[in-house]
Amino acid sequence: MAKDTLIQINQINQLNSIRKKYNELLKYGNEHPQTVQQNLEQLRKRILLDGLPPESEQEIEERKNGVNKCSLRGLVWKVLLGIKDVSADKYIELVKKGASKQYQKIRKDIGRTFMKDSQFSQIVSQDQLSRCLNAFAHDCPELGYVQGMNVICGAFLYVLPEIDAYYCFSTFTTQSCHLYLDAKITGVHTATNLLDLILEFVDPELYEYLKTRNYHPYLFTQPILSLGTATPPLDEVLHLWDFYFAFGIHLNVICTISQLLMMRDVLLQHQSPCSLFRSLPEIDSKTILNISIHIIRQLPDYLYDLLVVHPVDQIDLSSIIGSTPLTTNTL
Repeated sequence: MAKDTLIQINQINQLNSIRKKYNELLKYGNEHPQTVQQNLEQLRKRILLDGLPPESEQEIEERKNGVNKCSLRGLVWKVLLGIKDVSADKYIELVKKGASKQYQKIRKDIGRTFMKDSQFSQIVSQDQLSRCLNAFAHDCPELGYVQGMNVICGAFLYVLPEIDAYYCFSTFTTQSCHLYLDAKITGVHTATNLLDLILEFVDPELYEYLKTRNYHPYLFTQPILSLGTATPPLDEVLHLWDFYFAFGIHLNVICTISQLLMMRDVLLQHQSPCSLFRSLPEIDSKTILNISIHIIRQLPDYLYDLLVVHPVDQIDLSSIIGSTPLTTNTL
C-alpha cells in the first residue's frame, strides 16, 4: 500500500475517533441533563484539545440538499449556546410578517454575503438569509438589522438547518454580543480600543512601528465586526467560532491580534504596513489559536476581565488609554 494512502487512512481514522468522542459526550449530556455544567466543561476541553472535525461528505451533501438535520458541529454549537428547543411555529409566524423596515438594507447586503465562496452559495440561498434576517428584525426591533449581521447569520445557515440557524443566531446576537450589533456598534469600537491596548502590551516593538505609519485601531473594525468572516476560507473561520462559542466571543479580539503577529516580519519591513490590513492573509485557525492561547496567558487579569465583558457591557477605558504602558505588575 502506498505511503500517501496509509497517511490518508490514518487521518480518516483519527477524525472518526474524534467524531466518536464528541458523539459520546453529546449522548451522555442528553442522558444526564442534571450534570450540565460538567458536560459543558468536558465539551470545552475536547474542543481545546482536538478541535471539531470538518464536516463529513455526507453532512455537506445533506446541507446542500436541504436535509433538516444538524451536523456534529451544529449539535455542538447548539449545546454551547444553550439552545434546547426551537419553535418552528414561532419562526413561521415571524416569516409570515414579510419584509421588515430594514428590508432594503438586508436585500443589499445579502447579495454580498460570502459572494466569493462557491460552496456557501451551494448550501445557503439568499431567500434563507433574507427570511432569517427579516424575521430577526421583527422579533428583536431594538436591534433590528445592522450591516454585519448578514455574514454572522450566513455562517449559522452554512452549518445548521434554517430554523436551528435562526435560533442560534438570535440567541447569540442578543445574549453574547449585542453591543457589537447595536446601531452604533458600540462593542466593536470598544473592541478595537482593547485590541490597541493588548497589541501594545504583547508586542511593543510592532506597536510602536505601526504608530509611526498611520496606524489606528479602527482599521480593524471590519474584522472584529464580522467575527473573522471577512477573511477566507470560511471552513477555517468555523474552527475559530468553535473556540469562541466554547470560551467566549471576546476571544475574537485576541485572534485578530494573532493574525497581526503572524504578519509581524512583513509588517516591520513594509513602508506602508497599514495598507496590508485591508485584506488580511487567509485564516490558519490552528496557528491563530496557538498564538491566541499564548497571548491569553500573558495578559494581566484586569485587562482580560475587561475583554471578557466588552461584547455585552459598556466599559470605560479612558483611565487606561494613553496612560503608562500596562504591565503584569501594575495590574
